[in-house]
Amino acid sequence: MRKGPASLSNYFKQRLLKWLDKRVPASPEHHLNLNSIFILPSGFGWSFIILSLCLFLLGTNYQNNLMLLLSYLCLSIMLLTLFYTHQNFARLALKALPPDSFHCNLDGEIHLQIIPHKNTPAKPCSGVLLVKWLNVVRTEDTHTQKTTDGDTSAFLERSFSFALNKHSGSNKDQRQSLRVPLQIPKRGLFTLGRMTIACDFPLGLYKCWTHLDFDQQVIVYAKPQEGPITINRIANTDESKSVSELSDPTSNEDFYALKDYEVGQPLNRVSWKHVAKNGNWVSKSFTSVQSDSYILSIPSNTDLETAVSALTHAVLSLTKAGSWTKAESGSSAQSGFGVEFKGLNIAPDHGPEHIHECLSALACLASASNTDHNTSSFNSTTNRPVSLASKQKKKMRPLK
Repeated sequence: MRKGPASLSNYFKQRLLKWLDKRVPASPEHHLNLNSIFILPSGFGWSFIILSLCLFLLGTNYQNNLMLLLSYLCLSIMLLTLFYTHQNFARLALKALPPDSFHCNLDGEIHLQIIPHKNTPAKPCSGVLLVKWLNVVRTEDTHTQKTTDGDTSAFLERSFSFALNKHSGSNKDQRQSLRVPLQIPKRGLFTLGRMTIACDFPLGLYKCWTHLDFDQQVIVYAKPQEGPITINRIANTDESKSVSELSDPTSNEDFYALKDYEVGQPLNRVSWKHVAKNGNWVSKSFTSVQSDSYILSIPSNTDLETAVSALTHAVLSLTKAGSWTKAESGSSAQSGFGVEFKGLNIAPDHGPEHIHECLSALACLASASNTDHNTSSFNSTTNRPVSLASKQKKKMRPLK
């Protein structure tokens, strides 16, 4: 019995979203106008209208001119508030910033900036904005709809209020930012859906609202969870040369020692302070801190979700361990790592961009039935396959 109303509600919601796609197209920046604004009396407004009608009926019945005047005054207030509420909301202009990636077990955020309206840049919108998600992700994506409709129903009921700063839109350098929470319980690459933005300024008699799609995508990382990860160490070909005589002494390498100068060596390696002090010609040598490279792997027969969660946890663990080692040793060298699982091969590297690449590739990794759906747009730009056949590997203990 419950499937009928639910399916009917989903049908009307799909029709509404298709109609909104034509009337209010998706855009990173929205300047509200007549086509994108909807207005109706609020609950308090309907009560005010009923009160005015009752006063009018009582005034005509008892022929009381003061009561008739009061009913006309109430109706005049309703009409004036209608135009002022609409004009105030029509001054709103919003711009969305690209959302940062987050893990599916945590909440993310999308930042909306209040910008000057192109028609009324000197008159910003006033009041309190109520923001609520109409749909967190776009529903034309069948895989996304299947995985999020049941999990985000409670989140869709939540609304968030933001008090507008009256002078935020007049100064371009100080724009007010609205941080709208975002919750997606599944990993992958998602296109964000529409959010409902409403305002009832000034008297609360009318409610203006709009449904905006900011055309933003977000990568949701997998939930980190420990698993049977194996770390393979790739031997460095220059590992035996720990001390190198560099041609550029201003590089980031560490100073090692002084030794006697030999004829033919570059003059920029000569320690001129010692030459000027005692006349002995000595040259500087520098130590080259070699960083090892590692490959994170997991048995191919491991369940996909378990493997992705375990590799995500390993990437985060190695990142924290590498940052701690760098802070303790004071060295600028870092150990690079890569990821290898089934068809995913990422070359060893380090840095924030590499970490984001590894976590994003794992988040978009799908089974054979969904590979084209989740990874086609991501692998073409960030996943760089590498061959490890020519590199020497040495087994290390599993990561715990």
